[in-house]
Amino acid sequence: MAITLRRLLEFVKDEELEILSGEDNLDRVVRWTHVVEAMEISTFLEGQEVALTTGVALKSEEELFDLVKCIIDNQATALIINTGPYIKKVPQNIIDYCAERSFPLITTPWETHMARIMQMFCRKITEEGMAGIELSSAVKNAIFFPEQKDVYIPALERYHYSAEWSYCVAMIEVLAGAQKIEKERQERLQKYIENHLSYRHQDVIIFEMDEKILLIFNQTNDHDVQKILNEVIKNYQRLLRKEESSYIGIGQSTKSMQCISRSYHQALGALKLEKTRNHAEEASLYSELGMYKLFLSMDDKTTIREYYMEMMGKLLKYDETSQTDYCQVLEAYLNHSGSVKDTADELFVHRNTINKKINKIEEITGFNLSDLDIRVRFKVAFMIQEIL
Repeated sequence: MAITLRRLLEFVKDEELEILSGEDNLDRVVRWTHVVEAMEISTFLEGQEVALTTGVALKSEEELFDLVKCIIDNQATALIINTGPYIKKVPQNIIDYCAERSFPLITTPWETHMARIMQMFCRKITEEGMAGIELSSAVKNAIFFPEQKDVYIPALERYHYSAEWSYCVAMIEVLAGAQKIEKERQERLQKYIENHLSYRHQDVIIFEMDEKILLIFNQTNDHDVQKILNEVIKNYQRLLRKEESSYIGIGQSTKSMQCISRSYHQALGALKLEKTRNHAEEASLYSELGMYKLFLSMDDKTTIREYYMEMMGKLLKYDETSQTDYCQVLEAYLNHSGSVKDTADELFVHRNTINKKINKIEEITGFNLSDLDIRVRFKVAFMIQEIL
């Protein structure tokens, strides 16, 4: 679990800290603390740290200003300045610069021991990290071993999550073309998502599993989760590279943690379908997948494959050996409810060409496409194709 700056400041409220700017932006995630006394050190920041400085290595206000800029550029969460012999007072232009960027700038007097603040922050961050590990482990156990309640319920209750709450699983997968993205890229995106959600949704459990980002919402229905994640998508689009696309699947809300496995597999199915359709940057709800839900919920995929090959096998083989496009023509024909004219318009060919190809498809498959029942059966086969 991620801890926010606001929560950390509550643990050191007796340490005479004064917030000079960014008070409206305290719900940012904090990963660690880092003492930064020089520009060179600031480049070591990885993002989401609380930086601390006494100014001992700085020779002028200009150097302090440059250091502050560099700390902000390196995605730190906040800066705490220990005022005293090296920085007697923070210049107003630095305060204004931070305020314009809603960046939390905090001071503490020299009499305050910075080491004590760092120690408290690090302990709380570590505790929160352990909580995140325990909670993600508990959720995984609930997904794959739902009957073993004694394995996951104690961990949930230890961190004030009720096993009787409703839970909704969402998952995000980012691909570069058809390839997985680098682990560091995924971690950066996950950090951004956690940071964004921390402003309004403190109780979201977020972790990585099978190269996907899992988000576990509690007491939130799937439509509200969709709204939340669509907002996330809009905000993190700028972080994606040109070749990268994100796919999101959302399962239905469960009655309790014991049912979370169902929501997980629903989210996974919705995600897989969106990838097949190449519907990137849209949060897909399992509850709105219509007939696809029947196929996705079937455990015996062998039967589905057999049906698909029964309908499509001969045509697929013919297209492969003869380099023809009969499968494409048939799909377009079905999508246009058997309209030869509309099919011809979509494929930019003459109507006679479509008529000839439909006759050939009937010859290859042995099915009469003027029969509505046959067209429905082929339509089902194309739907199955999207989930296999």
